[in-house]
Amino acid sequence: MHDKKFGLKVLIGIVLGIFVGIVLLRQMPVGVQPGDVFEATTTSGQTVKVTIPSGKDAVLPELSKGEGVQFTAPVAILGAPTSDVPRLLSESSGTEFQSAKLDKRGKVTIRPALTETIFVVGEVFLRLLRMLVIPLVIATVLVGIASLGDLRKIGKIGGITTLWYLLTMSIAVLVGVIYVDLIKPGRGLAEEWSEDAQTMALTEMTPTEMLLKVIPENPIKAIAEMDIVGILFFIIFLSIAMLKLGKRRVAPVFNFFEGLNDIIRVLVGWVLKLAPVGVGCLIAHTIGTQDFEFMKTLLDSLWRFAMCVTLGLVTHFLILLVLAWWIGKTNPIKFLSCFGPAMATAFGSSSSSATLPVTMSCVQKMGVSRRISNFVLPVGATLNMDGTALFEAVAVIFFAQAFGFQLEFGAKLLVAVTSVVAAMGAAGIPSAGLVTMTLVLSAAGLPTNQMQVLWAIDRPLDMMRTVVNITGDAVTATVVQARLPEIRQDEDELYEEYEEVEPEASRDEPA
Repeated sequence: MHDKKFGLKVLIGIVLGIFVGIVLLRQMPVGVQPGDVFEATTTSGQTVKVTIPSGKDAVLPELSKGEGVQFTAPVAILGAPTSDVPRLLSESSGTEFQSAKLDKRGKVTIRPALTETIFVVGEVFLRLLRMLVIPLVIATVLVGIASLGDLRKIGKIGGITTLWYLLTMSIAVLVGVIYVDLIKPGRGLAEEWSEDAQTMALTEMTPTEMLLKVIPENPIKAIAEMDIVGILFFIIFLSIAMLKLGKRRVAPVFNFFEGLNDIIRVLVGWVLKLAPVGVGCLIAHTIGTQDFEFMKTLLDSLWRFAMCVTLGLVTHFLILLVLAWWIGKTNPIKFLSCFGPAMATAFGSSSSSATLPVTMSCVQKMGVSRRISNFVLPVGATLNMDGTALFEAVAVIFFAQAFGFQLEFGAKLLVAVTSVVAAMGAAGIPSAGLVTMTLVLSAAGLPTNQMQVLWAIDRPLDMMRTVVNITGDAVTATVVQARLPEIRQDEDELYEEYEEVEPEASRDEPA
């Protein structure tokens, strides 16, 4: 069940996390970490860069000839306060250093006890979310597609709805990519995070290799390796086969995945109840293990990221209103007047699923037949996530910029496609986009270890993208109604709803 106070609790967690992180940064700063890069200055004004090696007994490395300073005496440095680095450098080299500035933070593995505890709590929350990603996507996408029923019976409604959902999500992703390419919010983080990045093999793939990557040789292996592209291909392929056989024949299989989908949603709901504490700990650890200069850079980048997402969501919302007027034959003023309660509910709850009853009531006031809205809106609450697709595409390119990668057209196209499909697998609950974000990052060959920084600003963005999500559903309903005027609202009572089939009837051939 959706917690109406969820947003307030997460907000409190964020505020407390920021406060605790600042206290840790001031009172319990982490020491020197493996991979840290220091810019050290001698008393004579010479500047050298020193990278701290990894290993329990790491010592200061020797510098190559020509750089002016040789480090020969082994000096243990891991975990030492950063303020001691000039002294340690001086003792090791025989050259006096007056200062040493942390130029780039390596992977944090040595922490004070309190910081370590906070890290464990945040990491447990993050791992619980990652644990549910694959079953969430499998169950949600399969049930969403298989719920279309027999395409021969649903006919034009299913076809128009499916194509329109794919179209509007693709437009949303395109809008987001344009803004993130123009603003480049991750640009300032490239120096800080480049060491965390993996090799982006996708940018080096030929078109043939990219095409073949879509089809997994072993779906079980694809699941184990979190190959989102291969997983989604198999699930969609399986869903189409279920549609071909019809719900009567595949009732046991469909009921199993429908039950799994319900179970996973409950599990995600339980995990998200930990969000106030988990998010607070993730933010506190992120802040507490950095330095002030980096935090200034991070906040600047996050502000520009939030601006990208906000501009993209507002632009796409206006595009949806134009489409409702142009193709859906619905006056924008009437649309906003009728749909206002649904938008207010979505903004407050950040849940398209919780808003669904209000959405259906508002759409019927626009003159949409119940036979159309009863199909289009529930499917949309599961599969049509314009705002989430935009958010995930912007976030992935933001991280690519932060890790210092230049995405080529092929890689951006793959990010766009993966964002659309991953958004279809995002449950209609608060912050579900961050749950499936791991899959899109993995598909692009990017690390997921810095994803937690987005939790700090996700709440207001989640509220806005939920409004865009349900608006996309409503616009699709008006478009389907405009394209199928023979389905009249005043004749709804003459038609019966789709008959559910029990598992024991699945082997009986229809009369």
